[in-house]
Amino acid sequence: MTATLPEPIPLDPPPGDPATLEHLVERVAGTSFLLAVLQADLQGPAGTAPGWHGDDAAAAAAQVGAVIGLAGEVSSVLCTAAGRLSLHRDRLLDVRDRLRVLRAEQDEDCAAAWSRLAALPDLTTAVRGGTPAAVAVVEEFRAAEARRRREHAALLADLTDDAVATRRVLAECSAVVGGTGRPGDTGRAVAHLALALPGWGEAELTARGAELAAAFGRLPTPEERESLAREAIALAGLPAFATALLAGMGADDVETMLFLLGEGDLGESSASLLASALGAAVRSGSAADPVGDVLDAGYVDPDDLGSAPDAIALGMGAVLAAGLRSGTGGPAPATVVVWGRQLLARERAFAGDFRGHRAVDRAYGPGISPDAADPVQLVAEHLARADTAAAADLLSDTAVWERLFARPWDDGAAAFGALVERAGAEPGEAGDGAVRAGLSALGAGLDDGDPDDWSVDRDTAAVVAPALAQGVAAHVRVAVDALWVGVDGDPAPDALRGLGYLTVDRDAAATVERALTGWAGAQPVPQTGPGEVPDLPAFAVIGSYVAVAEYGQRLAHALDESELQADAQLTARRWDWTVGLLAGAGPGVIGMGGSVVEGYAAMALGTDGTWDSPGDHGLVFDRGDAVASGLTALPPEAAGVLGYAAAHAASGFDRAAGVLGEPEAPRSPETHWWGPLVEGITPGWGDLPPFLRRLRKEMVDEGVLPSPVR
Repeated sequence: MTATLPEPIPLDPPPGDPATLEHLVERVAGTSFLLAVLQADLQGPAGTAPGWHGDDAAAAAAQVGAVIGLAGEVSSVLCTAAGRLSLHRDRLLDVRDRLRVLRAEQDEDCAAAWSRLAALPDLTTAVRGGTPAAVAVVEEFRAAEARRRREHAALLADLTDDAVATRRVLAECSAVVGGTGRPGDTGRAVAHLALALPGWGEAELTARGAELAAAFGRLPTPEERESLAREAIALAGLPAFATALLAGMGADDVETMLFLLGEGDLGESSASLLASALGAAVRSGSAADPVGDVLDAGYVDPDDLGSAPDAIALGMGAVLAAGLRSGTGGPAPATVVVWGRQLLARERAFAGDFRGHRAVDRAYGPGISPDAADPVQLVAEHLARADTAAAADLLSDTAVWERLFARPWDDGAAAFGALVERAGAEPGEAGDGAVRAGLSALGAGLDDGDPDDWSVDRDTAAVVAPALAQGVAAHVRVAVDALWVGVDGDPAPDALRGLGYLTVDRDAAATVERALTGWAGAQPVPQTGPGEVPDLPAFAVIGSYVAVAEYGQRLAHALDESELQADAQLTARRWDWTVGLLAGAGPGVIGMGGSVVEGYAAMALGTDGTWDSPGDHGLVFDRGDAVASGLTALPPEAAGVLGYAAAHAASGFDRAAGVLGEPEAPRSPETHWWGPLVEGITPGWGDLPPFLRRLRKEMVDEGVLPSPVR
């Protein structure tokens, strides 16, 4: 066992420089004193504006009052901050003094230990052999070092706690100018002071906005641009800054920023900056309005075959998403409407494109889960939270509704439904127009009685139906105008057919029916003399609605059959291009035999283009239902015209039913046991023997075989 004296433990000084803290205390205390002097001066004669009168005098007094209040508040918190910094400086000095004492003790103990070891006889033997005397010296030194280590750690921990307390006090003090006590609060402080001191703030914010726009104009790298945005984000929601920023950037720089956001080269800070600025910037209203040019610019070219417009569209989505996350609202509703129209115009231009028509599909590829959100869905989410006028503005266009009904939705069309509900709540003509456009879009493509041209996604329509029905109920005159065909027999508008499909949702139908019944019951009943027949068009409208509901039920069946037909035809095409081609590929009799077998196999497996129809099990409404609905709307005091009301309801039903007609549901082709045999023997009409040609023609005419033959 050896008795080696250990190396002295390090007694490092704590972080912090007392001299620097002393200088900071002096500056903070000095600033507090100067602000107190300013407050006192402004409260005296120096704070008046002699000779000013009226609004100017009031504005000057308000500004002086704001400065007095702010100077007093800041002086007070700076005094508190200086006091706390001074305490921390004193604590730091105390710790440094105590550590100097500990180091002196350590030096003395180390020298004493070596002296005692050196005094032992035969030092080498004592140390190497670990004699009791040598061990006692070493252990005594170790004990002293352990005590110093504990005291050193306690001193540093206590100083750290004091630093944390000081930091907390300084953070609380910074709140007087909008700070949080964290790095990067400069923008917050400037924003707070700009609002508190508008006489100074407006000019300062304008200068800073123009300066940032100029920095962006120098085409910094994406990393530099993101850093600039991060520093300025606290100012972006202030009108003066936002106005100067957008006016300085112009539409070209904003488009560049949207493109970089869509490409993923910029991050959250840039998206949040642009979102806030687009919501806070103020139009000048003059002919030359640079801010208006930015807000109304067309950034997404609907016909451009390149990928840049899709990246810009995704950039719009990034900005809208940032606005939703921040809770500030992001771009102004009017700008969101402009963007929504641009996005939907491009989707409409690329409808049916193999790459998809949504920006996310075209950018990432069909079937690939995108990293970015669907910008059109974000438009709907924004406007569903905005004022009702903006939602109604976007939905005032039937073409917009048609695209929204036809497109896929990542959220199951929930945002679309919320948007429709918001638009329907807009009163007056604007709300009327949005509801009318929605019904027209829902009924577009059904005028020929054939649902093949109908582009509405039925799942989307089901989600939107309750909200649209509420809109119709709130703007019942739109429904009345469409149902007036029961009065005058004019051609049915698309809105009437759309109303018919809306009634397929029975809850939606009940909502509309209640509104119509209330409207009809509120119409005045004309006073007639003996032998006069009263004119009761309101009850013809009620009868017309029942005919529309009947049309909706038959339309739903026709659409069901169309879907079955489309599935059957797709299955048949796949069969024909695989099994059918292989079966008939052999020469002569072998090919004929294969075709015959293939035809019977297709019949057996259900791949021959036919389908099993479930039949029409929808509700049925007739003239009796129209009469019953009309009498329900008749107020008790009008019982004397009950018969006339019933007649009007029945005639309204007849007129509307005659105008609407009945949707044409496709029927599954009929098959016959000899069909595959006739088809398989010869490949075409011209090669058939006369008797088989006549037989085949009769089968086609009777609908047993389709023409041309599968």
